[in-house]
Amino acid sequence: MRFIALLIAALLPTLAAAQFKWLDANGRVTYGDNPPRDARNIEPVRRSADGSSDPMAALPYEVRRAAAAFPLTLYTSPECGSPCSGARDLLRARGAPYAEVTIGTPQDGEAFKKLDLGDKVPVLMVGRQSVKEFRPDDWHRALDTAGYPRSAQLPPSWRNPAPRPLAPAATAAPTAAGSGG
Repeated sequence: MRFIALLIAALLPTLAAAQFKWLDANGRVTYGDNPPRDARNIEPVRRSADGSSDPMAALPYEVRRAAAAFPLTLYTSPECGSPCSGARDLLRARGAPYAEVTIGTPQDGEAFKKLDLGDKVPVLMVGRQSVKEFRPDDWHRALDTAGYPRSAQLPPSWRNPAPRPLAPAATAAPTAAGSGG
């Protein structure tokens, strides 16, 4: 009987409710166990080796501190080519965790214009500061100022979130049945 009680106590943390990360109606990142119906980009939150559900907990202190104070968002587009590839390579080489946002539809383009970040990608947001176009020296300077290490310190298992579109996906309007004529 004691063995069963110990087994249940050991397994209890793994039986806890699943946790999710999503974007709310205002585009803010939110965490919880029950995403609302209007949530977008719902992703399960994986538990790290230490049992915490915060993916940032697995990062070295210096990287975690920089990412908390100055989160990185990389704006790209499918047509961007080598500048966007170079931007991704620089961030990976620095071991800087980032979220990638793609500008691939007219709705994304309109939303990008509203952000007033110019009309070219890549653009890197370091906290609230934008670094427009890809000039490696400028990007390194911004990352240095934010406190990101010069060399990669991310754990081998680290994966940045999948790129996501800037604007929510458009939903098709329902067609009226029998409107053929």
